[in-house]
Formats: sequence, structure tokens, C-alpha cells
Amino acid sequence: MSPTLSKPAAKPPPPQVFAHEKLQVYGKALDFVASANNWISLWDKRHALVDHLSRAAESVVSNLAEAARQREAPGRLTIADYAIGSSLECAGCLDIAQIKGLLTRAQSDKEKSTLCEVTRMLVGLRESWAESVFREDIVPYNSDPPSSPSAPHFHHESLNAYQAALTFMRWFIEYSGTDALSQRTFRQIDEAGTRMVLNIAEGNGRYAELDHRRFIQIAQTGAVKAAVYLDLSTKAGLLKEHEATRGKEHLRLISTLLAGF
Repeated sequence: MSPTLSKPAAKPPPPQVFAHEKLQVYGKALDFVASANNWISLWDKRHALVDHLSRAAESVVSNLAEAARQREAPGRLTIADYAIGSSLECAGCLDIAQIKGLLTRAQSDKEKSTLCEVTRMLVGLRESWAESVFREDIVPYNSDPPSSPSAPHFHHESLNAYQAALTFMRWFIEYSGTDALSQRTFRQIDEAGTRMVLNIAEGNGRYAELDHRRFIQIAQTGAVKAAVYLDLSTKAGLLKEHEATRGKEHLRLISTLLAGF
């Protein structure tokens, strides 16, 4: 009796790939998130930027994935805007981290170079989705690539309002010193100042005019809140009145600049 030949086992179907996994920018964004998380693990969690950077970095990849899943153009573009906005928020966090001495200038520039490439790819992808023609070009994001280490990576870095907000954060760190995280009122100033910086960065990059205005208004609210907590810090004896006055001068300038947006 002849032996029965068994049929070769059928090959398992290839694993299904999510739409976002095909995107080059998704892999680059994942690399940035991993790098950001490495830094965050070393920082005091009471810094306001820690929570903001963690959430914003994750928002880049999660919104990119959701945008890739969407088939309808309006919804896809809106979610792509969220991813771009989150990448700009991350850039603001890196500037604050440098001001606080959590990153060196070289470390910040390295992370921002990676983030800038991700942002440019996100903008190119969004434009291709808007035109219904898929591509992943790296397009200019309102500025040319930095020509020198001192050149800005992002367009918002050239805004007077953004630089004024960073100047306020430098002033605050200089005067509060090590007490910034131990005193609740100082942590509130840190939070308000951080929100101010990040919302200017994100608002400047928003495509929709209403979104742009909304983020600028949030930044203005941050300036007012920081001024209130400067007064509370004076009453509590944590700041001298002339020091708080100097801080409020920075905040008034920021508010004036933001009113012109």
C-alpha cells in the first residue's frame, strides 16, 4: 500500500500592518519619544515641563496614527494639525529644559534637530493629504533649515513674543532658584510660564485661524495667572516687591506682544 503524501502546511498570512506603520515619519517620531522619555526619567517630576513634554511627545505619535487611519480629508487634516501642534509644544519644552539647566545647548539642539525633521515631514504629509496625493516630502516649515548652531530650528523661535516668554522663564529661574519646586506658589508660576511658552509655539503653527487665536489667548491667560502668583509670592515673603515688579514687567510686555497677533 503506497504511503499517503501529506500536503505542505499552508503559509500563515502576513501580519496586517496598520496604515501609520508604513509612514517613515512615524518611526522617526517614535525615536524622538524614546529619547524624550530617557531625559524625562532623569528630571524632577515637579517641573511643569515634564508632564507637558511626556504628553506632547506621545500625542505626536498617537495623533499621527489616528490621522493615518482616517479616510475623510477634513477629519484627517484636523488630527494631523494636532500632531504638528504637539511637536511644536515639544520644541518649547526643550527650550525650557535648556533654561533650567536640564539640557545643555548641544543636547537641546540635537533633540530639536530630530524634532524639526519630524515636524517638516508631518507638514509635508498633511499637505499631501490635503491634495489627496500621498507623499512624505520634507517641506519647509515657515523657515529654512538652520544654517548654523545659533540659527532657529522653528519659525516660532523668531517671534518676539516667544523670546519674551523665554526671557520671563530665565528671570523666574534666576530669582526663585532651588525654591521653585518646593514652594506651591512658585510651582504655579512655573506652570503658568511653561503654558505661556508652549501655547505661543503651538498657536503660531496652527493652520486654522480660530485655533491660532485660541492658543494665543491661552498664552495671554498664562501671563495674567503668572502675574497673580507673583503678587501672592510677594505677600508670602518669597519674593521682594521690586523682584515681583520686574517679573510683571516681562509679563506686561508679553501680553502686549500677544495682543498684536
